[in-house]
Amino acid sequence: MKKLLVFVLVCMLSLPLFAQERDKTTSTTAAPSPEITALQTAYSLAKYGYSNFSASALIGAAEILVKVQTQALGAAADKSQSGATSGAKTETPEFTPANLLADARKYANGDSTMIAWADNVQKAMASTATRGVTTGPKHGIETVAALGSVSYRLNFTANQLAQVYVSGDGTTDLDLYVYDQNGNLITYDDDWGDECLVRWYPKWTGAFTIIVKNLGRVWNRYYITTN
Repeated sequence: MKKLLVFVLVCMLSLPLFAQERDKTTSTTAAPSPEITALQTAYSLAKYGYSNFSASALIGAAEILVKVQTQALGAAADKSQSGATSGAKTETPEFTPANLLADARKYANGDSTMIAWADNVQKAMASTATRGVTTGPKHGIETVAALGSVSYRLNFTANQLAQVYVSGDGTTDLDLYVYDQNGNLITYDDDWGDECLVRWYPKWTGAFTIIVKNLGRVWNRYYITTN
């Protein structure tokens, strides 16, 4: 019996060793993939373009999104909300190349240079649409309620850099958390703002829970991308 108790105690003390513990060195020094870096730039340009009625910013964002092919995230979002008032706010169109180019033409006010640029991006978009299934990053668009959260369950491969990027609509603070299948917190981004990026190396292949939390009192539509 004494040996059994000792064995149980050793197992209990060893449990943290089997957690997908956060690798602080990896998560802080590993560079984002070129695709995620490009998407960060595209979303920043789109936000600037709508805030400042800039045709060039919207066309630039559309051009990047056309070049960086993504596929559907393919994971059902599990939403929860606190019941707080959603609040009213002005909504911008989804950041798709088609929407960005359409609005860029409106903001161009007949500028031939801007129109020609938009036309070239439109042609590139049509060409890209015929290339078949992409092997690029996975991408989704979701709305998180005021003081609510959205969770996903996604698979990542052992010893390969895993990345999750979230870009909100700029109206509230969003936080991003990653848990392993045992409920251990692996990494997170809880800085102020609604641009979140986490990177880590999974210690084994398996499912991870990704949680996006909205700390604001209005809803936030965000874009989520994984490698």
